[in-house]
Amino acid sequence: MTAPVPHSQSLAAPAGDTPDGVDLDQDGRTDLAWPQTLGQRGEDAYGSGAFGASRDGGRRRHNGLDLVAPVGAPIRAPISGIVTRVGQAYAGEPELQFVEITSPTTRYSARVFYVGSSRAPGAQVTAGEIIGRAQDLGRRYASGMTNHVHVEFANHRGAVLDPLAVLPASPRSADT
Repeated sequence: MTAPVPHSQSLAAPAGDTPDGVDLDQDGRTDLAWPQTLGQRGEDAYGSGAFGASRDGGRRRHNGLDLVAPVGAPIRAPISGIVTRVGQAYAGEPELQFVEITSPTTRYSARVFYVGSSRAPGAQVTAGEIIGRAQDLGRRYASGMTNHVHVEFANHRGAVLDPLAVLPASPRSADT
């Protein structure tokens, strides 16, 4: 395994900083924040955690960003909004979950995989607020994969977005 890849600059133009992330609409509340601040999952036995990385021998692309997260680490909401779904990351495997949050402010939805959710559908969350704990990927994958959470963003039309283009330019180091 290699060391985590440092975060790159965001393409989003933040409107203003808050202690936990970025306030896009200048209402004093955080709209976007990093779910985990330990860096991007680098190249390991299962490939790269980068957005757009090759999967299945090049037949598909990685639609999210993998962020290093030790088992049990606190995971934060990447956007403010409403928890719209909590579900299984893989059918028939209830031990690995995802949380989906939809934001009326940004009109984005975000899904964070491999997080044991502490929030139920319908709950309001603020970006940067703890939504659960990182789960153990060792149950599904043999040794060689860096434990992480997988973060996906989509716009209101459902188009997949590069999380590095959406999230603040640099992660806050509030959690480990």
